[in-house]
Amino acid sequence: MKKCASCSKDLPDAALHCVFCGAKQPPAAAPQGLAKTVMGYSASEMIEQMKQRPGGSPSPASMPPPAPYSPPARPSPAPRPSPAPRPPPAPPLPPTLAEPPPSRFTGNNQPTAYAQPPSYAPPSAGVPSTGSNQPTMFAGNAPAPQPSYPAPAPHGGGPGPSMGARSGPTPSVPMPHNVAPAPMPAAPPPYLASQTAARAGRPVEPWKDSLRFTMFVWGVVLLASFATPTSIDPLRGFWNVVADAPGTQKLPALIMAAIGLLGIVIGSMPMSPAPRGLIAAVLGFVGIVTPIVVPLIDGATPAWQSLVALIIPLVLIPGLLVRQEYRDALLPRILVTAGVIAALVPHLIPNNAGVPLVNDFKAMIDAPGTDKVVVGVALGQIVVYVLCLLVWLPAPSGAAAKVFAWLLILWPLVVHLTLLLLNADQIVDALKGSPNMTLFGNAPEAPGALATSWALFASYAALTSYGLATVFGKQLE
Repeated sequence: MKKCASCSKDLPDAALHCVFCGAKQPPAAAPQGLAKTVMGYSASEMIEQMKQRPGGSPSPASMPPPAPYSPPARPSPAPRPSPAPRPPPAPPLPPTLAEPPPSRFTGNNQPTAYAQPPSYAPPSAGVPSTGSNQPTMFAGNAPAPQPSYPAPAPHGGGPGPSMGARSGPTPSVPMPHNVAPAPMPAAPPPYLASQTAARAGRPVEPWKDSLRFTMFVWGVVLLASFATPTSIDPLRGFWNVVADAPGTQKLPALIMAAIGLLGIVIGSMPMSPAPRGLIAAVLGFVGIVTPIVVPLIDGATPAWQSLVALIIPLVLIPGLLVRQEYRDALLPRILVTAGVIAALVPHLIPNNAGVPLVNDFKAMIDAPGTDKVVVGVALGQIVVYVLCLLVWLPAPSGAAAKVFAWLLILWPLVVHLTLLLLNADQIVDALKGSPNMTLFGNAPEAPGALATSWALFASYAALTSYGLATVFGKQLE
């Protein structure tokens, strides 16, 4: 052992720096011929003892005790420049300032002091000991050693003094006591594989592109339906209805053209899916209720069956579209069920002639020839209504919801094409007499009537259904 050159603490002979004050120690040169081995013996001594013994190996008893280890001589470092004089130390803090700040309360209503920085003491002070009445964080009056640290080196333009050269009193700050450990931040819950599966069944904006395509295509269909002549000789069209029809009779033709034009414009504009869907739903709804509102304005009372039929494009078809994309949601299943019930009510409630559904089956049996096909197509729509209840199949089954939705949208077209095929020999004469009626099903005497025009019903139903599906789907994301 040796003494530190600065603080006189006991150090190992091989220490190059003091572990207490950090001062660099002068190297001690080992005497020549006394270099030790790993076992503490000098090589020359072992050789001499081996020569003296008959067997050639020295006995452990005859070996001299190992000499203390001394590190090899190392060149002394160049003297460092003298440091600039340090400013005088600050006076100690008054007792009032050294007191800990007011305590705050933890969850168990126990006062806890705020954390304070550690104290710094001069190197010569060593490790100070605390009083027996100094509290700790676990025991109120148990003594606890408090380490002291050397003051940090000043930051300046030139090199600072070594740690061992620092001297002078340093103000100390009381160590914290009764400090509660800081609460650990709450860890986020683990992301489970079941959440990934549930998230896969809820896409984001699934109708972003299909809604624009629907608005553009059906807008073109409405404009084409408005521009196609209702008769060739004389040449007449819906433009004549707008110019000559009295009062509210102009509204169906005007709304047809306006919705077609707005559908193309809104579908081409850059816009978020939710606002675009809301606009599409409003346009389609206006087109659907116009044939019902116009008779009300003129004083006529529409049949209750036509009011119930509004449930199909407003509830049933949007519910099918939403069910196709959000297969684990409950909302589309409820919408589809309500729509199916509303669609079947007009066929199940008896009237003066009996139950309409029973009368339709009797008419199909009694109808002659090809008339059976027309009645059969009408009954096929009821079958589609019932099949829509397959939406209650569990996910991930899509239950062919999108197929049924488009069957209901295009069912008037199916009926129209069936009539054209059954009267194929009269198609040329029908085109010459009324192209609009032959192509789009618009009757000249009742322009805009949804009951006869497949183009109007399909266009308004597609706009309304895709618009409402986009709005409903936004709530399910």
